[in-house]
Amino acid sequence: MSAANWIDHELKNWGRWCNSGPSDEPQAPGSCLGNLYIRDELTRSADDDAPPPIHEENAKRVQKVFDVAATLERKVMQAEYLSPWRYGRYSGGVAAAARALEISTPSYETILTVVKRRVERVFT
Repeated sequence: MSAANWIDHELKNWGRWCNSGPSDEPQAPGSCLGNLYIRDELTRSADDDAPPPIHEENAKRVQKVFDVAATLERKVMQAEYLSPWRYGRYSGGVAAAARALEISTPSYETILTVVKRRVERVFT
């Protein structure tokens, strides 16, 4: 798996973990969306019966990146991995998500790249 693919894989794992519903641990303000449940059609593909398993320890490592991120970086992570439907990411792509955040598409992409580099660093 290429570097870009495994980083994206870990971010998607984090998104599934955040959206998996209430856990035994308290959700700190500003952390994952906690009680948001991801819709089945967003987690399943035509050839999958179930979403990939959640690797909680890896998700917690990504959560640390989210916890120290600036507000706009958190919003980009939410738009990309936690609740893309709320930012128009599914229907309108990166440009729609950037518009929803009131930033340019290149700014959105730059912020996403910075976040991915931080995620890579917590795993290396």
